Amino acid sequence: MNTGIGFSEFILVVLLILIFFGSKELPTFLKKGAQLLATVRRYSNRVKSELNAITNPIETQLNSYVNVQSEKKTELRKQHRISRKSLQHNERMEKSAAVHTHLKSTEEYKAASVVMIYHSTGSEVSTVELIEEMLREGKRVILPYCTAPSYDIGIAEIRDLKADCVTGEFNITEPAHSLRGKFLRSDLDLIIAPGVAFDKFGGRLGNGKGCYDRFFMELRGKVPIFAFAFDCQMTSEALPFEYHDVPMDQIITESGFILPPKVRKKKETATQAENAV
Repeated sequence: MNTGIGFSEFILVVLLILIFFGSKELPTFLKKGAQLLATVRRYSNRVKSELNAITNPIETQLNSYVNVQSEKKTELRKQHRISRKSLQHNERMEKSAAVHTHLKSTEEYKAASVVMIYHSTGSEVSTVELIEEMLREGKRVILPYCTAPSYDIGIAEIRDLKADCVTGEFNITEPAHSLRGKFLRSDLDLIIAPGVAFDKFGGRLGNGKGCYDRFFMELRGKVPIFAFAFDCQMTSEALPFEYHDVPMDQIITESGFILPPKVRKKKETATQAENAV
């Protein structure tokens, strides 16, 4: 606790006492000053002790809660990765095609000219065919990439799935380095994200690095955020949720849409305002 009196100020006070009251008053001042500092120190220690008594149990409970949530997430990731990997290749491709069909029926997709989408890897819902189709249709395709060592998400536009991509972190296909740092996040019209597990409330469980959640924080409420999943990745109960987790606006599986559609009039409202002017 800061008493407000530093060493230089103390010396100045001593000098002033010597000048105005003489050396006789100095011992009295030092004695009273020492008593005051001792009282302040006791008060400071008491307040500190009382604050610790209040905050320590809260901090302990919070740390315990975080640890329990982390353990639950780890177990859920393990379970749903196994479920997803159990799908045969042909089955996975058929289900992925059904997911694409559902996406293309949405107003968000139809209206989007700029789409950020992950490049599928392993047992994820395949996106390669969808990316190629979007490029043929003239949509601008934006792929994410991971920046080490922070594991933050960056994005870049590609025009050719083979020529413009390289194998990046975690053996995931990413935009070539020469294309990075040239695209603004504010230009995105739609985001399509991967995930390990999802719930019926829009909760998403990723791979545990927090890359996508940090990225979504900036765009939540500004750009529709959709996710692809198989039915086997859906949980019957709510996923463990922490402050940094960002829920999806829509989750699409081979069976259809998990969440009710949201009415998005951002661009429509802007167009009406321009017409009114």
